[in-house]
Amino acid sequence: MKTQVVPTDQMVITEDTMFAPGVYHLPNGLTIGADNIIVAGDDTLIVSAKQEGVGIRAQGRSNITVRNLAISGYYHGIRCDDCQQVTIEAVKIRDTWEIEGIDTFLYLWLPIEQVYGGAILLHNVKGGAIRDCDLQHQLNGILLYNCDGLTVENNNASFNSGWGVYLSRTNDSIVRSNQFDFCNRLYRRPEDGSIRVEADAAGIVLVKASSRNQFLKNSCLCGGDGIFVAGYEHPGKKDPCNDNLFEDNDCRLSPNNAIESTFSQGNIFRRNDCSRSNYGFWMGFSWDNVLEDNIVEFNRWAGIAVEHGYNFTIRNNRIRLNGDGVRLWTRGGVKAHWPGHEVTYNFTLENNLIESNTIGFNAYTGDDSPDLACHDFHLRGNTFNDNRVGARFGRVQDCSLENNTFTNNVVAAVKLDGQPGVKLVDNHFDHNVADVERA
Repeated sequence: MKTQVVPTDQMVITEDTMFAPGVYHLPNGLTIGADNIIVAGDDTLIVSAKQEGVGIRAQGRSNITVRNLAISGYYHGIRCDDCQQVTIEAVKIRDTWEIEGIDTFLYLWLPIEQVYGGAILLHNVKGGAIRDCDLQHQLNGILLYNCDGLTVENNNASFNSGWGVYLSRTNDSIVRSNQFDFCNRLYRRPEDGSIRVEADAAGIVLVKASSRNQFLKNSCLCGGDGIFVAGYEHPGKKDPCNDNLFEDNDCRLSPNNAIESTFSQGNIFRRNDCSRSNYGFWMGFSWDNVLEDNIVEFNRWAGIAVEHGYNFTIRNNRIRLNGDGVRLWTRGGVKAHWPGHEVTYNFTLENNLIESNTIGFNAYTGDDSPDLACHDFHLRGNTFNDNRVGARFGRVQDCSLENNTFTNNVVAAVKLDGQPGVKLVDNHFDHNVADVERA
């Protein structure tokens, strides 16, 4: 790399470049204009007085690296379009474009032509990495549109009012060991003026068929949601985010959902901490999902809540001190709008510790759906301890309780009238006030 150079506004970089130390006002930013180059800084800060334009941009480039720079201002700090093998590392970006005020509910499905501001935007990038970057205190940290094969690791994109990392049609990527804490925003509801922490802010967001990704060991504390998987686009398009792995993520302390995953198939949630939130898992209209070895504790309404879902395996989880431990249900009213999701059905719960909840397992069909019933919930090998009600069934069909242990509950199991078939086989009951109660 040649002698350190002083960056100038609208500079086009066509060879390896090391910038000199200093603060440089470059309102129109810099452009990477060649392949196979490294752009680096040495205590270098690039600034714009306005939240407009791009600090460093690249279009149609391959094998480029940006490292050891600080960027402040601009609409996007770094933006790369139609590139291959992009590496961004040890970059600090602050003060990119932000929504003013608290009256905007975020829209999850903006096209690239209307993309929100943020620290780093990669669009149609194949391969590369974002690592060791500081991307805090703005609207968004990392925005990934139509990308494949990226690694996002060891970044801090906390205290953003939108999203830590956002994936739209982004596949086969790894998001590992990042901090996406306190990604939330206040929103003033227009109907009554109430102010809440919500607006679809989250630490991690997946939309528009973002599939086959791995999310490992990330911290998503105190997010609007910790993780939000949205396989449905308003006002009516189903676009599932399938076959993703979520493992060892810390999603505690959300005022909404530690993890929300809807309208999506084949996702695995393993060893996540989804505690101390409104809901631990909210999993409506999803199917073929696995939840295993998670910690789900101290959630206000429910630990695991699934409406209009099917084909789930829920095993080896620690589900304690929630409102409902596990809630499987349909809303009242006529059939659900989506064919195949009219009711909730075909769930296996095995080897879970379900303890000290108001209701350990609560399964029911909405009262206004007289011709429909949830069905095929099979619970085996679970421990129900110290719940007010261990397991409750309300107008469901073809369910079973087999080889479960019920101890120290007020009521171990409740079978409501009007349902043909909740089978109890080889369960162990000990020190409950009532073992089986028919309401």
